Amino acid sequence: MDEFPTTLDDLMMAQQPIFNKTKELFGYELLFRGKNPLNADIINGDEATSQVLVNLCIGITKLESQVKKPFFINMTTELLLSEAFFPIAPDTMYIEILEGQHITAEFISAIQKWRDLGYRFVLDDYQFSAAYRPLLPWISIVKIDVLATPPNDYFKEIAELKMLGLTLVAEKVEDLAMFELCNKLGFDLFQGYFLQRPEIIKGKKIDSNTMGAIALVNALQDENITIEIISELVAQNPKLTFQLLRVLKSPICGISKKAASIKDAIVFLGLEQLKKWALLITLTSSSNQPEALLKIVLTRSRCCQLIAKSRNPELADSAFMTGLMSGINTVFNVEQSVILKQISLTEEVLDAILNQSGELGSYLAQTLSCEEQDWETLQTISPEDRTSLNRAFLEAMLWGEDILQTLS
Repeated sequence: MDEFPTTLDDLMMAQQPIFNKTKELFGYELLFRGKNPLNADIINGDEATSQVLVNLCIGITKLESQVKKPFFINMTTELLLSEAFFPIAPDTMYIEILEGQHITAEFISAIQKWRDLGYRFVLDDYQFSAAYRPLLPWISIVKIDVLATPPNDYFKEIAELKMLGLTLVAEKVEDLAMFELCNKLGFDLFQGYFLQRPEIIKGKKIDSNTMGAIALVNALQDENITIEIISELVAQNPKLTFQLLRVLKSPICGISKKAASIKDAIVFLGLEQLKKWALLITLTSSSNQPEALLKIVLTRSRCCQLIAKSRNPELADSAFMTGLMSGINTVFNVEQSVILKQISLTEEVLDAILNQSGELGSYLAQTLSCEEQDWETLQTISPEDRTSLNRAFLEAMLWGEDILQTLS
């Protein structure tokens, strides 16, 4: 994204880089930020971590250019055991085990299981506690707060960690003297104000409707649920649809597929991954929805779908997606050129939205003529097609009303 619009001004998170011995960038630690850009103000660790993950993968930020470097993300015991956070591709992240966690047999077993699946773990603020030693065989990196745990006092312990083949990070390096000391002692990576302070990341938060997200979570508990039923649930919530398309597009998530319909997006994502994302989205969702705009977008998408059903039923799902994503920018108050770059759509759907080209584009154009009451254009349509179009638009308006009442 060459230009980042000023409308993308939500506080998303902060990031602090981690450097190697030659001060080359190794990766970034992502830090939760609420309303205060300077401090975390964390009340609920699970919610804070979930918000960072959702903002990273579903929100619109400048982070796309940095995905070749790994992210370090804090995790609580509850999230590690819940499996809710594992829609993220393992090679894009390091999972930081926070200090003060209660290390149990169940916790160690969970770490072993996820390590076997390729996830990499970091001990954060390690203070050489014996309680954490059973974890060391499954740990890749150990971070030591050199202010709280002065390295001069722990020569032997640091050497022992190096002998185990662990990568050591000197955290909170505040000046050149500490950087040089840690370098001499064998630390591999460095993080702190001496190198760079945390940088605020802004963008656009993509919150889903709370009830819609909860309905999806509940539906996914049914082992016999079908893709068709899930597609219908997702179709009722434009923001949720965008989120799933954003996941397909996000390189953090390790999926590279283009969807022409909501069903495509769900199939590519898979029900297991969808369950995980639904949990995260529920944790971070909001009930604040621009109802008038949602009604317009829902009506438009349904009208496109009904036109396709009467003329070319095979395109019905793609027509719905075309109508839905043609107006999602108004729901989020973000430029269309920006928002469409964030999601994974087929070229046919994109061309229909941007240029009203092809068969899908013609369905969208006719729907927009009804929506905008463009009588001049409507008069160019044959009487038969105009009648079916008017009928489809009215039916779509009623459908949109029903959906909004369900979601409210």
